[in-house]
Amino acid sequence: MAGEETIDNPNNAEYSSKSDFSKADVVRIQVLKCDEVRSQEMKAGYHNYNEHGNKVYIPDSRQEWVASVKALLYLLNPEVKRNNFVERIGLILAKEKEAIELYGLHPMVSNGKEIITYDKLPKIIPRLDQVFPVENIITNKQGGIININIKPEWGKYNNNFHNYWHLMVIIYDELYKQLNDLIDVCNYFKQKVSY
Repeated sequence: MAGEETIDNPNNAEYSSKSDFSKADVVRIQVLKCDEVRSQEMKAGYHNYNEHGNKVYIPDSRQEWVASVKALLYLLNPEVKRNNFVERIGLILAKEKEAIELYGLHPMVSNGKEIITYDKLPKIIPRLDQVFPVENIITNKQGGIININIKPEWGKYNNNFHNYWHLMVIIYDELYKQLNDLIDVCNYFKQKVSY
């Protein structure tokens, strides 16, 4: 790329004097995507059946919202660092870790006789309708235990899944507000004069 000038000014949105790439334009497109996703009702995903009787998953708009804001955050990462928004963003993202701690579960498996929980591994958020092993205790009339067996149960922790994603919408709403403040500071979107 001989003869092509690269601009070293970090406050300039253009990356090359010969490029049509505009960071401000890419940010604008992502902001429009975020606005489109967030202007929809935040609905949980669910399973349904199509006309052929096949089980299909209807996407969770909450997850789409979080993903669209994350994409904007990644795009604005240099601006976050350059404009001292790291602490503000960090405080918001810390709430995501708190949500995992609150609604997450340690991984667990069953060997057929007992449930083994891996307490030393990090917590994870269960998927919708995920299968988990559950103890089934059979008792006699006096309350004594006759037998304990392990069986799979679908969706046992669906409430954890839904509560986590509900909280994530609130967290990412807050993050989106901060990113809009950052975009304003960067002055990416100047108002056009209209006559």
